[in-house]
Amino acid sequence: MFKAYERVCFMMISAKLKAVITVTAAVTAFLLALPVCLFAQPQGVDDGGYVAVTAPAPWSTLRSDSVTVSVQVDTLQLPGGGIDFKVYRRSGSRSSLLFSKSVRADAAAIDVFLGRVKGGTPVGGSDFLSIEWSVPGTELKGVVEPVGIAFLNGSVSAENRWGPAVPYLGAVRLKDGIGAESVLESLGNLKGADVSGVNFSVGWNASGLFLYFAPTAAVPEAEFALDLKYGANAFPAWADRYVTVTADGAYGLRVSNRSVDSAGIKFEEAGWGDSRSIESIKSESGRLVRLDWSELGVLPFEGRNMGFAAFAKNKKLTVSAKLNRLVPGTWGGLSLAK
Repeated sequence: MFKAYERVCFMMISAKLKAVITVTAAVTAFLLALPVCLFAQPQGVDDGGYVAVTAPAPWSTLRSDSVTVSVQVDTLQLPGGGIDFKVYRRSGSRSSLLFSKSVRADAAAIDVFLGRVKGGTPVGGSDFLSIEWSVPGTELKGVVEPVGIAFLNGSVSAENRWGPAVPYLGAVRLKDGIGAESVLESLGNLKGADVSGVNFSVGWNASGLFLYFAPTAAVPEAEFALDLKYGANAFPAWADRYVTVTADGAYGLRVSNRSVDSAGIKFEEAGWGDSRSIESIKSESGRLVRLDWSELGVLPFEGRNMGFAAFAKNKKLTVSAKLNRLVPGTWGGLSLAK
């Protein structure tokens, strides 16, 4: 009887071991396949994996007018070890060759300076760089696009030295719990920013960000743009928000999808927020809009900075130079005052 019990236990243990071995084999196979999935890239990598442009990445923003690429190469698989690069500046379906360069890949990882972008910066929105590469004598080739240039820090050539205007526009600190009518009165009495004949001011408290806009016959509507993460990038992203203030109220827009093809860049916009998160109040003197912090997806605190711009019928309402609605890196700044 004891031996029979031993056999039963042995059979049970064997069955469990087989199950463990099967699961382990499945997990091992998954882990082995995982790097292939993780490192598969739609742009900048050839099908054979012999050449991979690791930087810049598509939709990235350069902080200088210098274009440098980082490349990983399987030098044993390249005849002659040469790689040709061409950098184009594209706007819609139109493109112009900026510069080209041929290099010899004598190491597994190389950084290649391709040239400087001249003729003014920033580059972004519907205007972008396209970096093409190919290996002579083979069918290996690839492209990295779009790539932009924005928010230059001064370490560039003199002709391209540029940056958004400073100092920041200040958002007035309002008392928590203050009523909408009191906010309207407080912001309406401020001098605010007056550019192109349009007056607007900004305030904040724990309940939201307040935008006050005084419409005129010449400028009856205004659009405010918020770069909440202050990425100052060359292309608008999901986190960037647009708020349009009209005579009847206010509504929000954001870039819901973006893509690039032979026709250029496409930005698809969709609405965000509702009447509770974008609250609009109308008075004889102006329009007040409260944006709920939870809907914006950021935590307010004193001294917080974000990108900010205002537009009305293509007129520039902030003091930023070269303001572009689709290039957050050209927008001005907003600081939540103490």
